[in-house]
Amino acid sequence: MQLSETVKVYPTEYQKTLITQTMTEYIDTVNSLVSEAVSGHSIAKTTTADVSADLPSALLNQCIRDAKSIVKKHYKYCRKAVLKNRSLAKRGSAIRTKAPNLPILKKHCCYINNQNYKVKNNCIEFPVMIDGKSKRISVFVKLTDRQKALFSDAKFGTMRIVIKNHTLVAQIVYEVAEPELKLDGNVMGIDLGIKCPAVSYCSEGSVKFYGNGRKNKYMRRHYAYLRKKLQTSKKINAVKRINDKEQRIMRDIDHKISHDIVETAVAHNVKVIKLEHLQNIRSTTRKSRKNNHSLHTWSFYRLAQFIEYKAKLAGISVEYVDSAYTSQRCPICGSVHHADDRNYTCECGFHIHRDLLGAMNICNSTEFVGNRQTA
Repeated sequence: MQLSETVKVYPTEYQKTLITQTMTEYIDTVNSLVSEAVSGHSIAKTTTADVSADLPSALLNQCIRDAKSIVKKHYKYCRKAVLKNRSLAKRGSAIRTKAPNLPILKKHCCYINNQNYKVKNNCIEFPVMIDGKSKRISVFVKLTDRQKALFSDAKFGTMRIVIKNHTLVAQIVYEVAEPELKLDGNVMGIDLGIKCPAVSYCSEGSVKFYGNGRKNKYMRRHYAYLRKKLQTSKKINAVKRINDKEQRIMRDIDHKISHDIVETAVAHNVKVIKLEHLQNIRSTTRKSRKNNHSLHTWSFYRLAQFIEYKAKLAGISVEYVDSAYTSQRCPICGSVHHADDRNYTCECGFHIHRDLLGAMNICNSTEFVGNRQTA
């Protein structure tokens, strides 16, 4: 499994100038290659000899690979737009989907493959251009004890150097061995939602609620209000900063919830975590004026992904099951009907919290969909 670590970089003024020049040249080269490919000139057989750029050959090779990847995705989205327009035309609809714009990279960064950088003694070594020649520079970084332990015998992947919040950082990909999955143990069902971010039910009867849905919805509304106010004042940069801050907060919340879920699973000797297959949750969930904003901005997929990779690191497998009627079906008599807000009461006398009912039905479900969530 591949994971990544973000490390702060502390270059000298001279090194900072060299790195900034390298990032600028890297992005300009990728954009130039992409523009060339989209204009009709194939870059399928392009090599470093065909590209004129003030970059080390290792980074130039990476530029060509990145450009090919971007062009491939662009053509894929163009084909989707064409097929959708054909489908709309057959149905007699006057609506048409616009073809995607040419992708242009704006954020200055550069990618360096694992053969061209080293991490050792609180320094990262990688090549840059100095006076027209490729030379390695050694830049000081601060590694935590945990990062030193991870990097001591890790197999590295690609490293990205980028500016985040006005700070130069290196995002280093590394591989970790996945532990063997448990063959014996309990089963845990997880119900994801808005009012209650997550509820777990274990086959041995333990129950736990995670997160604070009311607080999350309040933060969403608060930042939506701030964005609206700033947009009215035409403060576009401030709108972007507010949006980035909200995303960082919500991502951190997802990390904490997924960590707590996996920690609980380990404590109760769980071998399998079952999640709902939530591909169409936004189209199947009941809408309301207060609920719409949270529904369309909350990332159920991201939380499921966090649970999945953390569970794998703990030796717990993850399965996805059909989400149909999980919050409506009585586990005792099997009848289906809606809950009254959060309270579910069946004619047979069974009553329970609606989200807990969902977690219970997910735990007991045999409607297996797959081992991976779809985006």
